[in-house]
Amino acid sequence: MAVTLLDIAKRLNVSKMTVSRVLNNKQNDFITETTRQRVRETARMLGYTPNRAAQALVTGRTGRIAFLSPSMGSRFFQEVAYCFHQVLQIDKYEMITGEIGPQTVDPNHIVGLPLMDLDGVLMYGSALGELNQVLGSYLPFKSPIVNMGPHASNKFDAVNVDLYPASRQAVELLLNSGRRRIVHLHAPETRNDLDDRFRGYTDVLGEHGITPEYIQTPDWTRISVRKTILNHVKEHGCPDGLFCANDDIAIGAYRGLRDLGIRIPDQARLIGCDGIEDTEYMDPPISTIVQPVRDMCVTAWTFLKNRLENPNRPRQVETKQATLVIREER
Repeated sequence: MAVTLLDIAKRLNVSKMTVSRVLNNKQNDFITETTRQRVRETARMLGYTPNRAAQALVTGRTGRIAFLSPSMGSRFFQEVAYCFHQVLQIDKYEMITGEIGPQTVDPNHIVGLPLMDLDGVLMYGSALGELNQVLGSYLPFKSPIVNMGPHASNKFDAVNVDLYPASRQAVELLLNSGRRRIVHLHAPETRNDLDDRFRGYTDVLGEHGITPEYIQTPDWTRISVRKTILNHVKEHGCPDGLFCANDDIAIGAYRGLRDLGIRIPDQARLIGCDGIEDTEYMDPPISTIVQPVRDMCVTAWTFLKNRLENPNRPRQVETKQATLVIREER
């Protein structure tokens, strides 16, 4: 049988309200620190587990946060979700995940979120294209939102990541290593002048008088990219440099080039973006632009906690810098 607040109160000969105030971190000048310690120790000893529904009635908080991303099939977004999970655990919050993006069929039924009480929403999103329409039509939730990413929406508290300087460095690295036919391998939603990677690639090649070459994949999945690069190389020959919009695309291209017997990096050198762990374990490893994921997650969670404490505070915005990590290539 589950241990209740009343069980703890009887054991200590204090009121149920006192136990509730202590376990819900409510300030009360009449409750001594000694009593607080006794309540917490007894709760641990008896194996007390908070009832979320009852706790919400007392505190006005559910202890539940949602994390939304464009695709939970992406290795990068899985790493972001795991980082948020670790950060939220410190403050004893639960996390649920869902997808919201251009492929969202019905944004009004994302993992039942409209029917579920949330204290807040953390999302890695974009202010571009169809997703912006989804944000406008479905959001805001009743709960506050912090958006994160290269194009975090200007409607909410935001943690931006600047990919432009590192994107320029990546393309310049390819040029400085003797590559002259450098392509930008990307998904449809990242081919626009607002995307840092697209701009960095286009600007650097333009400054060197080199005509850009784009390879567009149907989506971000490795299997789609593998097929795309196979078909492109068979029809147009192999570029000697590939700047990829993310690491899943880079890994898919890597596999496709190896299928064709192309030596990496001798015949074709790849650079990815995001900094997922998989790129370091390729043979040879793939250089990549690393997003400061943990720093971004900690800042986003801090922003959300600030908003929960003061809903009327001014909009919070911070920009983080991505870094080009050059891996040793044999």
